[in-house]
Amino acid sequence: MKLSADILHNELAKQYRITRSGPSDSGLSLLRPEFYMEGDDTFLKDHLYLATAEHLPRRPKIQRGAVLVCIGDSLNLRYYEERLCLLIIHNKADFFKAYQQIQSIFSRYDEWERNLYRHLLSDNSIQDMIRESAVLFGKPIILIDSSFRYAASSATARHDDAWTPTAGGALHTDSLSSFLKDSDLMTEKHGALRIDLNNTRTLCVNLFDRQNQYEGCLCIPMGEDEFEPGIERLAEFLAAMLEKAIERNPSVLNDENPSVKTVMRTLIDEQPITQAQRLILNSTNHSTAYYCAVLQYGNRKNRIPAGYICDSFEELFEESYAIRHDDAIVCFVKADQKNGRDISEFMKKGGIRLKEFCESMNLNAGVSDVFNDLFDIRIHFHQAENALENGKLIDPDKVICTFEEYALYELVLNSLGELPSEAYFPSGLSRIISHDDASGVSYLETLKVFLEESMSYTSAARRLYIHRSTLIDRIARIEKEMNISLKNPAQRLRIEIVLKAIEIENALRNR
Repeated sequence: MKLSADILHNELAKQYRITRSGPSDSGLSLLRPEFYMEGDDTFLKDHLYLATAEHLPRRPKIQRGAVLVCIGDSLNLRYYEERLCLLIIHNKADFFKAYQQIQSIFSRYDEWERNLYRHLLSDNSIQDMIRESAVLFGKPIILIDSSFRYAASSATARHDDAWTPTAGGALHTDSLSSFLKDSDLMTEKHGALRIDLNNTRTLCVNLFDRQNQYEGCLCIPMGEDEFEPGIERLAEFLAAMLEKAIERNPSVLNDENPSVKTVMRTLIDEQPITQAQRLILNSTNHSTAYYCAVLQYGNRKNRIPAGYICDSFEELFEESYAIRHDDAIVCFVKADQKNGRDISEFMKKGGIRLKEFCESMNLNAGVSDVFNDLFDIRIHFHQAENALENGKLIDPDKVICTFEEYALYELVLNSLGELPSEAYFPSGLSRIISHDDASGVSYLETLKVFLEESMSYTSAARRLYIHRSTLIDRIARIEKEMNISLKNPAQRLRIEIVLKAIEIENALRNR
């Protein structure tokens, strides 16, 4: 295995008093050491030379990227340190023992590389590779998948509080927030990253598949120790080997349990289900009442990965299912049977936990009515989707929006089709609007309140702060002006729909 000047310097410093100077490449490109032979006046790129100070030529040709380990010091070395990476062993050292020491360093890393490839070709390769590497690094090593669930961990690793997994095997929410705080989308970054996870220094390398999709993250908690020179390149090498292992056996990450959740996803996507899937659904159908919640990100900053949200949701809400769907997470949550099919009663209890969850994850949610026929999943998915969409339009600051709250909005908007509300005005409604524009008395508001109070003169007069006889007179004038009778159910329904449409359009216009 090729090493870097960083790694070599770090390893030799454990045995010798050594200093380093000159330019160097941090990549894993150095070949095994070779003796400098007198008479040779060229130092080649990526070659590692061992020599004593008195045997070095005064002005050799040096290619950038060469590395020289020199025993002893001399004024002539100033020429070298300007052109190559120079490692000077200051204390008296035996030339051949130093050579053997350098060879043993390379041999140790060679053995690690061979073992990684051996594990790559064997079963359970991921866990074995992690365990093997933890010995070399001298640190615990953790592999988390795209859902931020522990996929593998070194057997002897003792994690501090920041890296202690939840009961479900996932990273704690506080740690995840810290994990993502340095970047809007840290899961898109390549290469080694140094992060401070709740005061724990940690080295991380993201893993990607061939389509550059995030698969997980290799994490090496350093505790209070400093990052050793060269450790980033070694971590990147290990991450590349793990990517190869995952490519050979994708099930080692995100091995999702099929069954009910798979059938739910199929129904959401409006795909035909197989006979076996139908049997799975029939076995659990009508046994539990659910509501559907569609979760979407509140904004694009610090988005928590969808897989992690799904795992956290299922861990918080018993007997729930969370499924990634396009840019949202679709959840089916067990409803309290005592509250039957009344979502408003259920939200008084379950809604508190759902709101707290969404706020902690920077999400908004639309919630369907309660149902217990799983074959109706698609209908209730659309209910939750519409609740979320209408809530964003009408009440953008709300975190939880139920379909029950916005069903009428959806019904009215669908009934209008592509035409504006004016197209459905009764002929006399324009005269009422013109009257209101020129008068301090709003006939439109009077009509709206009267209908909302179920045509009760007493209740409507109280809301409008006018005398009952005044209201009777106004309603009579409105009916005459519009040439309608509010006692006619069809005419009354048309007016109510139009008034609701005007209210919605005004609300959207004001937003």
